[in-house]
Amino acid sequence: MKAFLEYFLILAVSVFVVGSIAGALLDRPVFMSYVYSDSMTPTLNKGDLFFINPFSRSADVGDIIVFNLRGSWTVHRVVAIVENGYITKGDNNVATDQQEGRADPVSKDKIAGKVLTIGDSPLKIPQLGTYLQRGLSGRTKMLLAALMIVLGSLAFTGEAPKHRKKRPRFTRVKFKTLYLLASAFLLIMLSASIFVSWQVFPIEYAVTSAGGQREGWVLPGSTFEREITIKNGNFYPMVYYLEPQTGGISSLSETQLELGPQEEERVKVTINAPEETSLFMDKVKVNAYIPVLPKSVINWLYSINPFAPLFAILSETAVFLGILYLISGIGDEDVLKIRNKRSSLLRQIKMEVFGR
Repeated sequence: MKAFLEYFLILAVSVFVVGSIAGALLDRPVFMSYVYSDSMTPTLNKGDLFFINPFSRSADVGDIIVFNLRGSWTVHRVVAIVENGYITKGDNNVATDQQEGRADPVSKDKIAGKVLTIGDSPLKIPQLGTYLQRGLSGRTKMLLAALMIVLGSLAFTGEAPKHRKKRPRFTRVKFKTLYLLASAFLLIMLSASIFVSWQVFPIEYAVTSAGGQREGWVLPGSTFEREITIKNGNFYPMVYYLEPQTGGISSLSETQLELGPQEEERVKVTINAPEETSLFMDKVKVNAYIPVLPKSVINWLYSINPFAPLFAILSETAVFLGILYLISGIGDEDVLKIRNKRSSLLRQIKMEVFGR
């Protein structure tokens, strides 16, 4: 039972770390983020790492939320609730974010989550974000995630230290350690295969009175269609969810697709052109998931949050691996012994000095 609990603790840490790193790679906070400015001082100072509940899309006055403000992620406090969203303000700012029409009230679809608090104080690690911000590429962050999982596995599966004078001749690697590492690696690869299938399709066009004379030119106020191609480049089926990310898109010919390996399908996008003449770009967001859960469950979870099906899939996989671990009878068997070179060297020196 103890080993089983250790297994799930490590997998929980793995899911948390992978989700957080994936959020960094996707430029979207998931479980944690850090403060970029002094707008929330002294509640949250620049460089503080704070934790997020990504499944909370609603808030009350006084709550601290993470939301998209004019294209960048912001952490501010809710100071009022109006009909079409939330009025927000940094604790260190004089004015609200929406004062004098500088921004619209924050709608629920722009909220990444609510900051976790203990009492009235946010759960944070002071200044840790400063170090994470300096020079860490996306690949480095993913490697750090994997390293944390490996170190965690080794820490939880290692033997308790014994009081002995002599250093052991061998470093022993147990079968359960390899199993846990393989399980964590599987979860990382599963997450990565889903993330790389998430896409945003941009559709660029020019609104002009000469609409129709060139490709990509449309008349003001006209309705036109474009096509995007969704392709499953994996070797297993995927379920795709499509939704407009901008207001110019009036409809999609398909909002859900299930594609087999290497299959593709064209989706028609209907766009209403603005009346003003200029260059415009509309976007279609596509999220994909491996259908290891019933489609009705994935639909329900997706309606809550696009990340909800992902973590449900990871949790289901973790449960399956845990049951397999439990019924397989894997114990503390040693599968690999690495000779301790320092111990061998010291023994050789003793033999030469003492003649034995």
